[in-house]
This record gives sequence, structure tokens and C-alpha cells, in this order.
Amino acid sequence: MKSKYPVLCGSILICELVVVYFAVLTTFGLSVKSAQTLTLAQLLIGASVIAVLAIVAVILLPRRIGERRPGVILGWVVQVLLLASGFVLTSMFFVAALFIA
Repeated sequence: MKSKYPVLCGSILICELVVVYFAVLTTFGLSVKSAQTLTLAQLLIGASVIAVLAIVAVILLPRRIGERRPGVILGWVVQVLLLASGFVLTSMFFVAALFIA
């Protein structure tokens, strides 16, 4: 029997990808005004790492009930990285809390 769990987890991870890239643009816009040390390339590399991990997590999610695959654990790693991005842009703590809940 197919599980609805991968659809739910996958949709959350894909929504996080969109939010992460909007956060990169916001952080870059704010850092230009405040002259912070992060460049656009560094922000894009960080966002790309989170994006690749999220896509791999979606691919590795279990498809059937009772099946064990590493996608769920990798999804939690993506959640932790999203939470850690709050140290770059403080409002990401709130966004990460929304996705984790």
C-alpha cells in the first residue's frame, strides 16, 4: 500500500527551497545596505547545499508503508540547516520553526 507520507514531506521540503532562495535575496539586499561580510556567492552556495540536500531527501523518501529509507533523516538534516540559517538572517529562526512545527 502506498503511503501519503512522502507527498507531505516532499511538499514541505520543496516549499522550503523556495523560502531559502527568497531568504538569500533578502539577506543579500540587507547586507548591501549594512556592509556585512557575506557575498552573494557565499549565500548562493549555502542555499544550494540546502537545496541539493532537500532534493535528495525527497528522492530518498519511503514510497510504501513500512519501508525504511534515509530520506526522512536527511529531511531532518535540512530542517536543522534551515534553523541554522537563522544566524545569517534572524527571521529564518521563525520560518524554520514554522516548517518544523
